[in-house]
Amino acid sequence: MLVDKTRTETGGKPWWRGMAITGVIFLVLVILAVLVSLSGGSGGSTSGGSSDGQSQTAPAERNDTGGDTKSTAKKLVSGVPVGYTHNQAGAVQAAVNYQVARSSAAYFTDEKVRHATLAAMMTRQALDRQIRNDDNGMQQVLTSLGVTSANEDELVARGAAMGTRVTTYTDQVATVEVWMAGLVGVTDKNAPMPASASWTTYTLTLQWQSGDWKLASITSVNGPTPLDAGSDDPTSVDEFRTADREFNAPPYAG
Repeated sequence: MLVDKTRTETGGKPWWRGMAITGVIFLVLVILAVLVSLSGGSGGSTSGGSSDGQSQTAPAERNDTGGDTKSTAKKLVSGVPVGYTHNQAGAVQAAVNYQVARSSAAYFTDEKVRHATLAAMMTRQALDRQIRNDDNGMQQVLTSLGVTSANEDELVARGAAMGTRVTTYTDQVATVEVWMAGLVGVTDKNAPMPASASWTTYTLTLQWQSGDWKLASITSVNGPTPLDAGSDDPTSVDEFRTADREFNAPPYAG
């Protein structure tokens, strides 16, 4: 995960430099560890959210679904595309969309949204375990980020698939690797960690259950992580807030 070195409005250095840098790096490591731990057993999460793009002068209220639901013709259950074809391509689409759906700000902050999202995608056997796992993990992440009911609207969380690879496939079980780019942080100058990037490869196991591909388990490893070849002047907190509200979420596959 790369730390976003957000600047102050008046100074020439990122606001967290100096004594704050150690604390920020520690928070990044803690949050990354919690997110990776969510992969244990039957689930993992990357950061990802969405916004409904409008003009700069009148940004729309945030759309906290996990992806652009207008771009998919699949049936939606709790905002999650379901109803995949019984073949390898259908399993790949399900793997990508399920991971994107679990990467929104609302998934982090809203227990009802999280439970409904999981109910739409998990196998019957994995659902209860994943609910417990993600509820505990998300609470740890929010605490580390300093997110409360007062500032939860400032949370930025997004995830997009960079690529996929099928490692095994039968008509009943498929294993798909999804390489994801993620973004998580709080657009609040007083928050302990600004928006930071991560690169993770998830291995999702899907089962054909009740006429659809359902998520049975997921594990993850860090990377592949590219070199940060950008400038030393990351986007400001205010610019991140505007971008999060005006740019649509990454679209679902298919």
